[in-house]
Amino acid sequence: MKAVVKSGTGVGLEYKDIPKPVPTSNEVLIEVKVASICGTDINYYNWNQSAKDFGESFDIKFPFVIGHEFSGTIIEVGSAVTTRFVGQRVAIETHIPCGKCFQCENGEAHNCANMSVYGTSCNGCFAPYAVADEKITFVLPDEVSFEEGALLEPSGVAIRAVEEAKIQPGDTLVINGCGPIGMFVVMIALVSGAGRIIAIDMDEYRLRMAEKMGAITLNFTKCNTVEEIQKLTKDRNGADVVIETSGSEKAYETIFDMIRLEGRIVTVGNPSGFVNINWTRNVNLKGASIKGIFGRRIWSTWHHLTSLITAKRVNLLDVVTHRFSFAEYEEAFQQIKVGAGKILFINDTKGNKDDG
Repeated sequence: MKAVVKSGTGVGLEYKDIPKPVPTSNEVLIEVKVASICGTDINYYNWNQSAKDFGESFDIKFPFVIGHEFSGTIIEVGSAVTTRFVGQRVAIETHIPCGKCFQCENGEAHNCANMSVYGTSCNGCFAPYAVADEKITFVLPDEVSFEEGALLEPSGVAIRAVEEAKIQPGDTLVINGCGPIGMFVVMIALVSGAGRIIAIDMDEYRLRMAEKMGAITLNFTKCNTVEEIQKLTKDRNGADVVIETSGSEKAYETIFDMIRLEGRIVTVGNPSGFVNINWTRNVNLKGASIKGIFGRRIWSTWHHLTSLITAKRVNLLDVVTHRFSFAEYEEAFQQIKVGAGKILFINDTKGNKDDG
């Protein structure tokens, strides 16, 4: 079979023949139906510092099939698999927990002390077939399509960010960064009771998408975002919450000035370098609450999200702008540079180039 492979350090990927995977005793073989491109995949394509740091943290070994956001149908199960069956429609949790450490035994398996990462520590999903340990497979409700299933992993990060932000009815929320996860935050925060959402980015393509979803948008290259937020929040002198999704080190120069006294900050994006924070001014005197998150909770986040989907409270496909086949991977990654929301790979189907 042909797969999208990262063969070594340096820019770019390859589309090459590799053996069809065979499931081990605790794995299932999945026919991939839909996959989506994540920021981590973009970092791997560019082989930037974030990719190097992430790969070092999670035991990257070349060559490997990239990709970790996908859905498909189980077509074979290993000899020791007991909870999954041929024919089930599934998505997967990217974080592979050990099941034995303190975190795993105390409801925090999403941040396992011995965690592996799908599509980094092992082969991923940008291929017609992929294997996965049964313990990281999530059975899709009948009402959830394969395309939606491929978006559960990234939108799961967004719903967890909203949960950790403790959004209250009427809260003013700032989303710093309008990539796909930021877009998912917009839609989920709206149904969670946020009264006003302010979305910040420099990409006009993405800002227009956020505005269409109901956000007030600010281009940080064209205005003083802190001053604009102060004008919009005269009753409380700052937003109640900032969710930082950009991963930019420079974001930390302004996000503390965006929140009110006793405001909350949730960080999702991963800066590739160190950030400087005036802790006394920005945290202690401000009474700020800060929560960093890495991934989704297993499995509560997934059930909360699919409940919103099946109730038709959110439409994850609103964030999708382009569809490609795996063979068109180069075109897909180049499209991101031009402008895109979420990009899907449709297995064995030459999708429409632009649905946006």
